[in-house]
Amino acid sequence: MKALLYPFGPTEPSVQLTKDFPDLDWTVVASPEEVARAVPDAAIYVTSNRTCHPAAGEALRRHGQALRWMHFTSAGIDRGIAMGIPDGLIVTNSAGLRAGNVSEHAMMLLLALTRRLPNLMACQRAHDWRRAEMTPHITSIEDAVVCVIGRGPIGRELARKLKGVNARPIAVSRTPDDDGVVEQVYPRERLREALAIADAVAICTAGDATSRHMIGADEFAAMKPGALIVNVARGSIIDETALIAALSEGRLAGAGLDVVATEPMPADNPLWAMPNVIISPHVAGQGSSGYPGQRRLFGDNLARFRAGEPMLNLCEVPART
Repeated sequence: MKALLYPFGPTEPSVQLTKDFPDLDWTVVASPEEVARAVPDAAIYVTSNRTCHPAAGEALRRHGQALRWMHFTSAGIDRGIAMGIPDGLIVTNSAGLRAGNVSEHAMMLLLALTRRLPNLMACQRAHDWRRAEMTPHITSIEDAVVCVIGRGPIGRELARKLKGVNARPIAVSRTPDDDGVVEQVYPRERLREALAIADAVAICTAGDATSRHMIGADEFAAMKPGALIVNVARGSIIDETALIAALSEGRLAGAGLDVVATEPMPADNPLWAMPNVIISPHVAGQGSSGYPGQRRLFGDNLARFRAGEPMLNLCEVPART
């Protein structure tokens, strides 16, 4: 059985799949043109959200008639959907493999904002011991209500970590089940009600058509004055113009952003210079390769694929119009 691998770089850990599953006839490609040449007789296509370009989508649709399964080594598949995944494929992703890393990063951003780390670092750079001035502005995450938007693997792991430091996690989710960790689960239709009682908000939901600009001017107006917001999901979920306005006007105390609307973030974006904003360059998932889990997931799904059994981490992909 032929499998095609399109990694985002030659050192990406997923390249090891070609050695760990030698019973597959692998071809590694590095461009949409190579996809077009190699895909006609491939049954499996392994890729990353980062390599999903419109030209690659066109190559798959035009030449990938033998394709049956498309596996993403990333959790996100939004760029894959945008490029046009051929209809009728089994599509799986790697959601959850880096949930520990991403939730840890979200916790770091929340703690840094509550403890006013940007301001403390500014004092350090200025060699200015401003204990009296800083003390009134430092808060604690203990007993803070933190609204976690999204209850996938990342959101659930973040809620568990928050509970461990005596915060009070609540959740906004399309799935209302109670896992015993969060104090309450709100449906998306009651998002603003949840925001109104939260001291901090952490966005962990998938970036798709249903979540685009989920947090905009009306949502910022609904939040507690002085609340914090952290985004480790997708930049498209926040209306960035509304975010900048809320920060500039002091309605928000701070923001921690691992993702932004345009990546890389342009040098003239006002967020760079805001003293109450922490920016990291979409690195929340880093810290470990995640490859052992990737190998296990791919291996389990390969066995299921061959046996015609239900696959793990199945993704719903809207039909192309």
